[in-house]
Parts: sequence; C-alpha cells; structure tokens
Amino acid sequence: MKLLSTFTSTGEKMFCHQEAMSKLRNGRGQPIVTHVMLTDVCQHTCAFCSVQHRAGDSLLFDDVMSYLDILIGYGLKSVILSGGGNPILYRCKGTKKNFNDVVDAIYKRGLEIGLITNGAPLHNYFQDCRCTKRMSWKGVKPETLDKLTWVRISMAGLDHAEREVYVPDIDTTKTTLGFSYVGHDIFDEPADPHHGKVSRPLDLISGDKGREPDQYFEERIDVLTKQIRGYVYQYSPKYVRLLPNCLEPELIPRRCEQLQRMADAIDPSVVFVQYKPPKAPHACYLGYVHPVLNCDGYVYPCDSCVLNEAAGHQFGQTWRVCYWSDVASIYEQPVRSLIADPGKQCPGCVFPRSNGILGGVVDGTVDLTPPVSVPEHVNFV
Repeated sequence: MKLLSTFTSTGEKMFCHQEAMSKLRNGRGQPIVTHVMLTDVCQHTCAFCSVQHRAGDSLLFDDVMSYLDILIGYGLKSVILSGGGNPILYRCKGTKKNFNDVVDAIYKRGLEIGLITNGAPLHNYFQDCRCTKRMSWKGVKPETLDKLTWVRISMAGLDHAEREVYVPDIDTTKTTLGFSYVGHDIFDEPADPHHGKVSRPLDLISGDKGREPDQYFEERIDVLTKQIRGYVYQYSPKYVRLLPNCLEPELIPRRCEQLQRMADAIDPSVVFVQYKPPKAPHACYLGYVHPVLNCDGYVYPCDSCVLNEAAGHQFGQTWRVCYWSDVASIYEQPVRSLIADPGKQCPGCVFPRSNGILGGVVDGTVDLTPPVSVPEHVNFV
C-alpha cells in the first residue's frame, strides 16, 4: 500500500499542500504539478496505448516555458513529462531544441521533474574529460538524467521486436528509478498507420469483433514474470507497477488477480498492482492541482480523458479546459467542476478517488489536517 500511495496518484499527498487545499476550500485553485505531453511522436506501437491516433504534434519550446512560467506564478512545484508519444524524442519544430533543453530549462526554474517514457536504444557517452563512459538513451545526455526527480520506464519493449527494456545508467542517489507494465492481449493490426497492434477487437480496422487475439496475455505470463524479475534483480528499481489495460474495464478484476500473482512471484516488496477501474466522478476538480498540457496546445483536466469511449483514443475538444496561454483563467475564476457533466462525459475516468477527495475539500466535508509524515515525491500528487 505504501508503494501505491507513494508512486501513484491516489490523493493522499494533496493534504501535504495546505496552502493549495485552503485556497481550494476558499474557491480558488492552485497548481501543484502539471503533466506536459511534449509530443505524440513515438517509436513504439503499443497495443494498449490510450492515444491511438497521432498527428505528429509537438509543443513549441517557448510555449512550454511560457505555460510553466504562468503556473509558477500560481504556486507550481513540479512537472511530469509524458505523453501519447515518447517525450525523450521531442524536438521543437521552431527552435530545434530537444528533450535535454526542456529538462535543463525546467530544472533552472527550480521545479522537480518526473519522466514517463518507453526509453530508446542506449548510447555510451564520454564524461570527465573523456576518461569515463556512462550509458544513456540515444540523444539524452547523462547529466539530463541527473536533473530528474524520478523516471518511470514503461516495459513495453518486452512486447516489441527488441524484447528488451532499455535502462540507462541512473544515479539513484539523485533520481528514483521505477518500471511499469500493462497486462493486455495483443491483436496484430499492420493496416493501422499509427499502431501495428491493438489490445481489443473494438479497435480492429477490419471490425472483426469475433477475432481471437494473436497473443493472449495469459499465454505470456510465465515469460513476462521471468523477464520482469530479471530487470528487478539487475537494476534494483524502487518499484515496479503492474496494471491492467484501462481500455478493457470488464477484464480489470481478472487481470489484477493475474498481475498480483506475478507480483508475488517476482518480489512483492518492490512490485505492486494498481487497480484502476474507471468510474465517472460526481465533479471534476483534479485539473486545478494537476492540469495536463497536451501536445495539441490545449489544457485538459486529467490524462484519462482519452479513456472515454466517445473520445476515440484522442484528447478531444469535449474535454478541453482552455488553450495553454489562457491557463491563468483557471486560477482567477471561482472553482467549479471543470467538466460540465462528468457523469455523462467521463465514464472512463480513473481518478474518481482524487476527485472525490477534492470535492470534499471544496464543499467543506473533508478534514484538511496534514499527514503526520511527509511522503516521498510529495510534489507529485
């Protein structure tokens, strides 16, 4: 349970931020962390990816920094670099600045930085007057890794041709290393221009809903258990998060049972299962403390918008809060549900608990007493 509350967004950490909670109770929001999805460019075709349709979008470097500067003025403490693509592949189409430049600029602003990535092939970089070498992802400088508070590497490479997860030389005295893996079936779909694989019959271009998976998750459990155990022993991550495919809510209970058996067989002191059944919240407040900037330039209330069936695997207009340059308006106006009718618009939400807690803060039914101890990564709520 401690791993879950420390390394995922369960809502407990929000009460460590008394100023933000007090402001929310008084009708004004305050950002604590923001997701920035730099690009939808990716080298993988993950079957479970919630962003199935990619347009080749990337945020402009100056826009990202201007957006963060606005939020810093309202109390922002940290940034998560993530996306429907792979953030380390980011390259600004205007300035040509890359992922290293983004991390450096955020770090200089005094913000903590988390990274969620599939990784990339490794490259040896020379350091210290070319006397020593350090392995990092190709295009990512080793010193960039040291500026990250934490890195969560998706183990999706185990499902691809490389059958490998590329792990750089992380200095764990500076950066927390974690892994994640999504349990899912695989349907090969080479006709899909963005994804060579999907995880459910509903997404097959052919529309053959009766087709059997090309690879059942059940058939891969033993091999995956052995592979993930190997990475745990080799790299000693702080945690490994196993979770079911949120696009298939009817399978979540069974998948979690299977994943828990995997966790127990690997090392339950390090490996945990995150149970994330989608459920529409009564009201949507998460975007006040954790807004999401997508690579299309718009701000969204969370990153689970794409899990709503009506979204069609993309950040749709229905869930837009504002354009990035207007983000200050969220914090200058009285607090309200950021989604007008979440019961109808957000049945795929995986943050009903966090929204419920924040709803209690807003209406005065939740005690704002801070926790006795401050958890790790407290600025990533």
